[in-house]
Amino acid sequence: MLIHLIRHAHAGSRSAWDKADHKRPLSPRGEDQAKAVAGALADAGIDELWTSPSLRCRQTLIPLAEATGLEVRVVDVFDEGNDGPPALDALLAAAAEGRTVAVCSHGDVIPAVVATATRRGADIDGPRAISKGGRYVCTVTDGQVSHIHAVAAPDGTA
Repeated sequence: MLIHLIRHAHAGSRSAWDKADHKRPLSPRGEDQAKAVAGALADAGIDELWTSPSLRCRQTLIPLAEATGLEVRVVDVFDEGNDGPPALDALLAAAAEGRTVAVCSHGDVIPAVVATATRRGADIDGPRAISKGGRYVCTVTDGQVSHIHAVAAPDGTA
């Protein structure tokens, strides 16, 4: 079973945005990243798309939703500021039911999920934090993440 952890694509400067941060949209660069992520994952056998409530996360998954015909479901545990164990446990519960999930979240939540998985015994191939538009492919074995593979952002940013 696989889990796909996607950090939301580029959304521009937080400090330059004068509205509520959860309403900050993707930049044109981020839209291109989201399309590239969709191209890479369209045939990955994903059953469900989960996202943080933030607009930039939902927008990151829209091209993948269009490519797969899946709906994007908001799952609050992936909202910015949340902790790794509950988020990972939600993903592992889906995997235990035979579902492959791709989730889009934030630069604090994704590393927290990765840190939780490694504390529980997963090995990791690549950095423990990824840039916007980057992702991890997590292999689930016997109910736990056994291996995590980092995939750089589609535009090659570190």
